Amino acid sequence: MSSGWTLQRLRNGERARNDSSLKHHSFDIVDSTNEVAKRLLADGTITQPAYITAREQTAGKGSRGRTWLSPRDAGIYLSVVDFPSDDTPPDLTLFTLAAGVACAETLTQQTGIDVRLKPINDLYVDGRKLGGILTEAIHENRRLRSVITGIGINVRNLARPVPDRTVEPVALQSLLSAYDLAHLDLAALASALTESVLRWNVQIWSGLPDRVREAWHRHKLHPEG
Repeated sequence: MSSGWTLQRLRNGERARNDSSLKHHSFDIVDSTNEVAKRLLADGTITQPAYITAREQTAGKGSRGRTWLSPRDAGIYLSVVDFPSDDTPPDLTLFTLAAGVACAETLTQQTGIDVRLKPINDLYVDGRKLGGILTEAIHENRRLRSVITGIGINVRNLARPVPDRTVEPVALQSLLSAYDLAHLDLAALASALTESVLRWNVQIWSGLPDRVREAWHRHKLHPEG
């Protein structure tokens, strides 16, 4: 289905690509939205920037092989697919940093919550983990052909068991008033996150990675946090 909004890609303040209707692939239950993205890329369903959401993941993926718990309707489970230029450096770290900036900016703008970034892919609020990012690359003939940015954000207060000595999770439900949570449009938030991720990716394939690094450090979690 179409998200119904048009994404304008910018390069140094100029339009970098023609306006295009960004495709939204919405699912009920999936193994993980990143894995769905890979399959849709492989079968040719996705050939331009797009995003995938699901109400539930049965095998959500975190970094370093960890599992991302994804209870039904309890979070935003999102994957953004982008197609960098042919000369984009195949450094996934930059895309993870870009996604972190996009999430921190968008969540703060949409909710008023001060979201901070912890190296390299975690979203923190008041010392607790609100979400995470998993960036994966698709290569073809040793060239970076597409980047999948997976984003998971806790929305509802449900049991999320975590291993000993790991940080306590937090959800938007604990951070917002009941009124604000009830009026938070999660579909619109997913769209806004996608738009911001793609906009920050432009800085990378435009040869301006330092802008991404500088923005990431502005949102970085302070040592005492």
